Amino acid sequence: MPRVLEAPPLLRRAWGEEVADALALWLGSILEERTISRDEYRHILSRLDILEHDVADLKSEVQELRREMNERFDRMNERFDQMHERLDRMYAQMVVQTRRLIGALTLLGTVIATLLAIAQFVC
Repeated sequence: MPRVLEAPPLLRRAWGEEVADALALWLGSILEERTISRDEYRHILSRLDILEHDVADLKSEVQELRREMNERFDRMNERFDQMHERLDRMYAQMVVQTRRLIGALTLLGTVIATLLAIAQFVC
């Protein structure tokens, strides 16, 4: 049942009793549909305060998790950097060893070719 509002005397005189009562009834029904009582409002505010407190706790936990994750990622990046340095050193060593192997094979091939050439001239 909508609240019955009392129309101001000025409206009653200007529009008449019937229109003022209809307007008051109409406004009362609109207010009834779209408003809440003070008790409901206080209840909602208390629930919102609880939610705000819980959300604040969640925010602090999320910040702590982010800090921990950033630390872990920093440590992981350091380890990756160390791995990259080690792989670079290994690559440099492989290049050196490959050059030495090619040099040794070239030298060995030259010695064998020279010995074969000497053997052909001698015989």
